[in-house]
Amino acid sequence: MASLLDRLRNHYGRSSEELEADELHERAGAIGATHVRDVQERSLADLSGVIRTLTHTCSSNPPHLAVELFDGTGSVQLVWLGRRAIRGIEPGVYLRAHGRVTRRAGVLTIYNPRYEILPRG
Repeated sequence: MASLLDRLRNHYGRSSEELEADELHERAGAIGATHVRDVQERSLADLSGVIRTLTHTCSSNPPHLAVELFDGTGSVQLVWLGRRAIRGIEPGVYLRAHGRVTRRAGVLTIYNPRYEILPRG
């Protein structure tokens, strides 16, 4: 078991991004979600993480809303076809998503996932 001094040194010697990634990784495991690094293409996945980016298209046919979901181990793109916006879906929101994983242009992607907005804390 690491001593208190070792844990403090490890904690304070890390960047805020590394600390957030560790927190997200632990939280995903605690609620039973699959980590992005363990996701297999063409499988159903239950993921959780924070929305990092959001893009929407107005002129695309069909319109779509895409977000990057980061769980501390990696990112997956969630795409809702036919939507330009979804209330509550914005950067910084903690989300749980479920759907079939595919690869689009080399990026893990879930189309029209079921989702649940979770409290951040």
